[in-house]
Amino acid sequence: MSREVCARTPRTVFVEAFGEGVCIRYYLAAAAPGQKALVFFTGDVLGLDAKGRREVEPGYLTQAPEYIDIASRVWTGRLGAPVVFFGRMGLNGSSGWHGDRRTALEVEVTRKALDAIKAREGFTGFHLMGQSGGAMLVPAIAAVRDDVGCAVIASGPMDFRAFTARYGITFRERGPRAHYDPMADAARVAATTTGTDPTRVFLLTDPTDTAVPAVFQAPFATAIERAGGHVTRISTGGRGVEHHALIEKGLFVAGECLSGRSDAEIVAHWAGKSGDDLPR
Repeated sequence: MSREVCARTPRTVFVEAFGEGVCIRYYLAAAAPGQKALVFFTGDVLGLDAKGRREVEPGYLTQAPEYIDIASRVWTGRLGAPVVFFGRMGLNGSSGWHGDRRTALEVEVTRKALDAIKAREGFTGFHLMGQSGGAMLVPAIAAVRDDVGCAVIASGPMDFRAFTARYGITFRERGPRAHYDPMADAARVAATTTGTDPTRVFLLTDPTDTAVPAVFQAPFATAIERAGGHVTRISTGGRGVEHHALIEKGLFVAGECLSGRSDAEIVAHWAGKSGDDLPR
């Protein structure tokens, strides 16, 4: 998408990274200058079927822009804070290729897009929540910003090098499409969790998750703790046959964090709950 076409598309920012121009679309219910916005990063939607063929998650086909607008408005009302649904590269109206997910290119595009969104909307900073593949973007952002309040990581393959090795994926090391491994940023994230205005980091995991087993999630929290930082771990049930979907719980945890509830209160509220145990 050209810069000119991007400029004519509602709520978009055009950024350049590694010599490539990408138009990122985002969804926001209403202007909210002077506030911190909660940014939501959705999970990956490309996968393989039972025969090893590439397929798009069926639920993605229902995500028309008008429905995402409604979801942003509903969650803004439920959480009492502006909620930004961030269109990752190649998804939800953003240009680029979704196959470049979890790479240095996606990280750099996301970082620059959030800078541009903050400037345009007049936000004072961000809270972050990411699910699965989108969860990998949370540490990538928190590691380089001093304006992140709450950072919620749900069902993410945070030890990504180990994850790729387990599933036979070649871990790329160089160039814009080098894979991003959150473990490399654990120490920098740890540094943001201490001091006078710390980032509050939460890791939500279903121990029976079969899409991203807990063994690939927990090492990131351990790395933060070893670096002298603090992370709140919450073991709770995910939706679906894979026990993987923690989107709603992650958003609610983010809302409770930004409302000022203590870590202990949040853990007590969500730990051990079933995948379908959500507020009505």
